[in-house]
Amino acid sequence: METNWLKSSIAFEMQNKDYPEDTLRRRFNAVTETASAESIQAVGEALAALHQDDHFLSAELTTKSVYLA
Repeated sequence: METNWLKSSIAFEMQNKDYPEDTLRRRFNAVTETASAESIQAVGEALAALHQDDHFLSAELTTKSVYLA
């Protein structure tokens, strides 16, 4: 069976008392197939640094692949 990667996206969740329900999610769709946990963590922390009092909570990586018989 062959696997073909199609696309990936990442949703970053930030926490801040200024957001409705104290959290905000930002999604990025043009993500490389080889995104590492370390690079995802670094981007999340960089995004949090752009807005006062933001705290990086989590990141959700979604990958779409096709499996060929």
